[in-house]
Amino acid sequence: MNEKDFYSIYIPALERAFENDNINYGFYVKSPEDYLNDDLSRQITNYLETNEDSFTERVSYYFDAKSHNFPSIQNISIEDYKVNLIKDMLEVKKKFLIV
Repeated sequence: MNEKDFYSIYIPALERAFENDNINYGFYVKSPEDYLNDDLSRQITNYLETNEDSFTERVSYYFDAKSHNFPSIQNISIEDYKVNLIKDMLEVKKKFLIV
């Protein structure tokens, strides 16, 4: 899987995860991988094992913090952190022409 293929799968799942990030299942907020079927989730997980970048790492921090009801991440409010992630996500969408 190349980076464009990865993001064409990951970004729509991330958008869905952001839409539902207010739902906490007892210290668990669903991450993007939870919005994919088992096969795609496995492919994404395998890709991330060797290709995780700062963006996907920050997405992981965000969903972990949301799961534990943390008010901030690295001294940035969780709300501002999400806004920054969405800005970065829009840049990725533009870079790879993801609709």
